[in-house]
Amino acid sequence: MLSSINRVYDQTKTSYRLLSEEADEYLPLAPPAAYLLVFLLLPFAYTVSIGFFEYSATKIIRWQFTLNHYQSLLFDPFYRSVLTYTVKLSVIVSVVCILFGYPLGYFIARTTPIRRQLALFSVFLPLMIGTVVRVYGWIVLFATNGVINDFLTAAFGTKLDLLGNTTSVTIGLAGVYLPLVVLPVYSAIEDLDDSLIPAARNLGANRLEAFLKVTLPLSLPGLITGTIFVFVLTMNSIVTPALMGGRTDLTMGLLVYTHAVNSTNWPFASAVGTVLTLATTALVYVYFSLIKGRMGASQ
Repeated sequence: MLSSINRVYDQTKTSYRLLSEEADEYLPLAPPAAYLLVFLLLPFAYTVSIGFFEYSATKIIRWQFTLNHYQSLLFDPFYRSVLTYTVKLSVIVSVVCILFGYPLGYFIARTTPIRRQLALFSVFLPLMIGTVVRVYGWIVLFATNGVINDFLTAAFGTKLDLLGNTTSVTIGLAGVYLPLVVLPVYSAIEDLDDSLIPAARNLGANRLEAFLKVTLPLSLPGLITGTIFVFVLTMNSIVTPALMGGRTDLTMGLLVYTHAVNSTNWPFASAVGTVLTLATTALVYVYFSLIKGRMGASQ
C-alpha cells in the first residue's frame, strides 16, 4: 500500500512539474493576450452586437433586435454602390502603388549606399507628416486657384477641374500610402543573396529573364505585404475622400464616420463597419488564395 501511495505521489509531482513548465512557457503571452482581449476583441464584439439593434433619436440605441440595417446595406442600391466604389478605389490605388512603388523599392535596394540613404529619407519623410497636412498639400496643388491651375492659366490660358473627383482621390491616397509598398519591397530585395543574379546570368539568362525568374518571385512577399497594407487602409479611408473627393466619392469608411459622428446613428454605423470588415477580410483572403495558387503553379 505504501508503494501505491508513493507512486501516486510521484505521478502528482510529475504532473505538477509539467503544468508549471507549461505555465512558465505561456505566461509571457498573458499580457498581450489580455491587451488584445480588452482593447480589440471586446470593443469589436460590442460594435458588431449593436448593429443588430434599433436606432433611437433620444437614446441612440434602442435595445430591440432588428436586421433592418444589414438589409439596407445588402439590398439598397445606394449602399451597394458605395461598397462597390470603395472596393474599386482600393484596387486602383493598390495597382498605382505597385506600379510606382516596386520600381522605387528596387532602385533603393540596388543603388549606392549614399543614394540609398537619401532615397530612404525621402520615403520616410512623408510618414513623419500627418495625413491631413499631406492631403492639404495636394489640395494646394489641385485647387481651382492652386499651383497647377495658376501655371496652366499663365501658360495656356485655361484651367482644369483637378479637385473633387475620383482621380484626385486616387492620387491623394496613392501619395499617402506609397511608402507602405516601397519599404517592404526594398526590404525584400535588400535581403536577397547578391550571388543569385550573377548565377542566373552565368546559366544563360539575360538581365530581364534574371529579374523575372529570380528577383521578382523572391520579392513577392514584400510586394504582397505592401499591397495588403494599401488595400486595407484605402478600404477604411476617410480623410482623403472627404477632403479631395466630390459628392460621388463616398467610401464605406466615410459612411461610418458620417453616421457615427454626424448622425449619432451608432447601430447603423456599426453595421456598416461590420460589413466593411467582413468584405475587407474576404477580399484579402481571395487575394492570398490567388497569389498562393499562382506561386504554386509557377513552381
